[in-house]
Amino acid sequence: MESQVSNRYRLIEPLGEGGMGVVWRAYDELLDRTVAIKEVRYTGVGDAKRAELNRRTIREARAAGRLDHPSVIVIHDVVEQDGRPWIVMQLVRSRSLAEVLRERGPLAVEQAAAIGGRVLDALRAAHATGVLHRDVKPENVLLADDGRVVLTDFGIASLEAEAGLTATGGLVGTPAYMPPERLNGEPATPESDLWSLGATLYAAVEGEPPFQRGSWAATVAAVLRDEPRRPARAGALEPVIMGLLRRDPAERMPAAEAAALLGRIAAAPPAAGTGHATAWRSTGETSHDTVPRRRGRALWLGLPVAVAAVVLLGAGGLLLVHFSTRTQDPAPTPTAAPTTTAEPTATAGPTRTGEPTRSGEPTETAEPTRSGEPTATARPVPAGWRPFTSAAGRFSIAMPQGWRAAKNPTRDSISFKGPGSSGAMIVEWTVPDIVWKDPVRHWQALEKEILSKGEFEGYDRIGITPTTYLGRDAADWEFTRMRRGVLIHVVNRGFRTADGRPYALYWETPDSRWAADRHFFETFVKTFRPR
Repeated sequence: MESQVSNRYRLIEPLGEGGMGVVWRAYDELLDRTVAIKEVRYTGVGDAKRAELNRRTIREARAAGRLDHPSVIVIHDVVEQDGRPWIVMQLVRSRSLAEVLRERGPLAVEQAAAIGGRVLDALRAAHATGVLHRDVKPENVLLADDGRVVLTDFGIASLEAEAGLTATGGLVGTPAYMPPERLNGEPATPESDLWSLGATLYAAVEGEPPFQRGSWAATVAAVLRDEPRRPARAGALEPVIMGLLRRDPAERMPAAEAAALLGRIAAAPPAAGTGHATAWRSTGETSHDTVPRRRGRALWLGLPVAVAAVVLLGAGGLLLVHFSTRTQDPAPTPTAAPTTTAEPTATAGPTRTGEPTRSGEPTETAEPTRSGEPTATARPVPAGWRPFTSAAGRFSIAMPQGWRAAKNPTRDSISFKGPGSSGAMIVEWTVPDIVWKDPVRHWQALEKEILSKGEFEGYDRIGITPTTYLGRDAADWEFTRMRRGVLIHVVNRGFRTADGRPYALYWETPDSRWAADRHFFETFVKTFRPR
């Protein structure tokens, strides 16, 4: 079947169907790209009610579309046709957390913490703009092939700041993951989403949610009256899970405290006997939301340690190295550099200085460092440079006057490029699914994988050198390689902060300019500070 929506989106095939409608693979003929479109269907209601629900869905999808976060599904467009809403979204190569749990069983504690941390980041970004999710569950957590964790299906989210059209009295959500106040008819709050995250983390390590019973009614009753069963496999995650599952919303663990604990747990080495966390990288058909894969297998347990570290962590330990889907020749940043080309400015249009992103957060700002942080973060900006702060990346840095910052739309990275040099600086961050400790061995493992794939023409290692950076163990990976007939010189510094956040600071320039441009890298790393 092929038909068009809004005279623009050509429907290709259904990817999956649920209670709220159908998700289609579609082709955007205006922008020449493949997208996912959710066709929202309301059945069993009258015309007046259906019209109200359609207005609410469109309004709430637009609210979710205001969010700008790498772990929130991107909503491109919302249209109404044939009497129902169609939500046009980013098509994500992924498997849902629910699929992974069904097929492979509970996750390792460290991996569950890493996934939970990314979901919590997305929720905190949504809550900061007044958007509630209201249906956090494993089915709505996508584990993308490029290493991202993406929270999807904000279709029933409610914009807190706007009144009306919230279908009072209607129960929206999945009872096994819903907090007791919602089941008691009270309005949703940010703490409601935290409860659902706690139940999702519980399911990730135990294999089932804490209040799952044999029937819908029994599950609702258990949420309302029972204490959660203490998890048997949660280990260090138990205090976080139980803190988020406190019955009184006011007593639940605050989001900031949970984020800090999840970061530390994700950074801890796997417990003896647990093995490595399950990989979610897969190849084959694109999937979206809770759509099952038709082809392709994931890389699972049993991989040799060195290979697993490479495949799962990428350069810098941040994202998956996914060579099989690349059409260009990327450089080895934490994701092996931007996917479109090796030129970082091609990955996203630069944001004007001080211009707010869709979420309202400034992409860059000259605000002083927040109080209470080490004085080292307040280093003076060198002459001819200006300060830049990334709220998403939680770092500040200086960049030369006239340079522009470009946020990669699909990865947790920002590139800097401008006049006076043909080089580029990339800062990338992402909590990995398996945590590395030794930055030297980590770079060595990635190098081995790249060479085995034959990815870098004329690759020549200059050195993988241990160093100390910001008081932490770090390593500089320096090498040259050919790209389109030009010899490129690269240095990539990988390290983790004290709270476990990984970063890679990547600088590249033509080898002929290496000596002249080296001072750019030195100033970038001198002024970089986590926030």
